[in-house]
Amino acid sequence: MSGNRTPVRHWLSITLTGLLAAGFLGSPSALAADPEIVQFNSRDSDRTEIRGLLFRPKGAGPYRTILMMHGCSGLYRKNGDIQINLAAWVDRFVEWGYLVLAVDGFKPRGFRSMCHKRKRPLHSLDDRPYDAYGGLGWLVEQPFVHKDRIALVGWSNGAMATLSGMRKSHAWAFGGDDLRFTAAAAFYPGCITLTKRTDGVYRPYAPLMIFVGLADNWTYAKPCMKLMENARKAGLPAEITAFEGAYHAFDHPSLPIKTRIARNKRWKKKEREVTIGSNPAARDAAIKRLRGWLNQHLGG
Repeated sequence: MSGNRTPVRHWLSITLTGLLAAGFLGSPSALAADPEIVQFNSRDSDRTEIRGLLFRPKGAGPYRTILMMHGCSGLYRKNGDIQINLAAWVDRFVEWGYLVLAVDGFKPRGFRSMCHKRKRPLHSLDDRPYDAYGGLGWLVEQPFVHKDRIALVGWSNGAMATLSGMRKSHAWAFGGDDLRFTAAAAFYPGCITLTKRTDGVYRPYAPLMIFVGLADNWTYAKPCMKLMENARKAGLPAEITAFEGAYHAFDHPSLPIKTRIARNKRWKKKEREVTIGSNPAARDAAIKRLRGWLNQHLGG
């Protein structure tokens, strides 16, 4: 079922997806490119050694680059494969001509996932951005990387790390004097805590795009929409695209709509039932929108 996209002002677009069509699920795609394992140090106080997977596109560099930050499920599935949704995005980015660095911030610290942990060992806003900037520091030293064309892209918990890391007020703490991303995109982040930490205006130092589902009951869309609205009113380079009827993980290639229990000690009730699942119309619209947006800010 195709969706009708309705623009609302110049900073926000809402896509009407309607009901999910039956039988849309397909088999997950295998990674088209073989990864290289790279290691670098986080910029955290422990200088934690982080492992990343590097995927190269065809052709000679220097390459435009995407640094990927996974969600609370981690980079890997239980069987050791990369998470299906992240693998699908790797394939897209590589096909579009980007070098990709997928950062694993969990396994080097002794755990694979933290969605079900009430006491999460890493804070999305305070801890994980150090890993992203550690990866950026490694990338800018590589001769095959176009150093001023590196975008940060995160999902869920990694999207929250992305938003935190792109704040003007925190860029020096995470990246020092010179490490800065060219642009950033965030899929279904939680914006409640970030809103409380600001004066209601999110101030990114570079262009930033958020993608959210309006039916998301894990990381609610409205706080992010308000945050981006205030940023745009202040003349800052922040945009948001919202999809009607889309749940958390709407961009997944093959995830049936289902509920799960999510836990976090910072929540009032500590745990709650949330809905997740693919929405093909929202996913396809987000893919198209992100590709054009990346070309705009990183060059085609």
